[in-house]
Amino acid sequence: MELVKNIAEKISVETPDFSNCINVVEHDLKLTGIEATVRFHYLKFDGNKQPMVKALADTLYAYIIDYCLSAKNRDETLTARQSTLLTKEARSLFRHPEISDDSPDKTGEAGETLLYFLMEAVLKAPQIVSKMELKTNHKDEVKGSDGIHARWNEELGVVDFYFGESKLYKKISDAITSALKSVNDFHDIKMYEHEFNMVTKHFKYADEAVKHEISQLFINGNPGANVRVNHACLIGYDYKGYDDVLSEPHGNLISRFESELLSNAVNLVGLLQSKLDKFEKKYLVFDVFFLPFPSVVDFRNAFNEALD
Repeated sequence: MELVKNIAEKISVETPDFSNCINVVEHDLKLTGIEATVRFHYLKFDGNKQPMVKALADTLYAYIIDYCLSAKNRDETLTARQSTLLTKEARSLFRHPEISDDSPDKTGEAGETLLYFLMEAVLKAPQIVSKMELKTNHKDEVKGSDGIHARWNEELGVVDFYFGESKLYKKISDAITSALKSVNDFHDIKMYEHEFNMVTKHFKYADEAVKHEISQLFINGNPGANVRVNHACLIGYDYKGYDDVLSEPHGNLISRFESELLSNAVNLVGLLQSKLDKFEKKYLVFDVFFLPFPSVVDFRNAFNEALD
């Protein structure tokens, strides 16, 4: 396990890139009856009081090589030419939907890329399988979870495996319902066996010793004694609070926005609690990222514009 303990060294996302675009809201809200951590974030405002949707989309675009392509298949330090070619290869793996007001992007790829970004930057859990490059056709959807990440849990002495679920919906209740249904289905059809096998077959990094250690953690596709299964859920939703603070002076904008967001957070945690009370698989562990957007459609479109 000594090598796996250092897996955090594989993280690609740099903390300043996260903190340049996204703020963290501290709170003491808790869930009961299930082990779950609730995290509240929001988009930072630029000097004109506009939420930094495009800045976040462009930041995610800067990581598409890391997100899409295994480190074992490329040099650690890239030349300008290699970077250009790999960026082109990574871009080709996305579906590039037609963008219009009447036909918004519903592929989910913007949210999946954002969840990768959050799991690395916030949870300090590096991606360990590049699922995008395993697609046989760029039009295909990624099967199973929206990402496989892992980190060493020093306190418990186990490896935390995170399976991602990204849900960006206009209505937050729909996003939560969809996320929990996906997690439930993931276990009902034993998709975790397939995903754990993917870890051993398609480990992202050119480090056979670490790959071997990780492969020893599983028993025929099942988690062993040193493995804990976690689900990281991104709940993105439309939030009018960004517009509500436009008339605030610069000095009051952040405090007013966070105050309103925290007030709203009480209701959101209550909503999540009510849905988790009905969730049967309470042995699972959750990390839930609540992230409001002025418009989830506009965020998806901004990400696809960055890809084009």
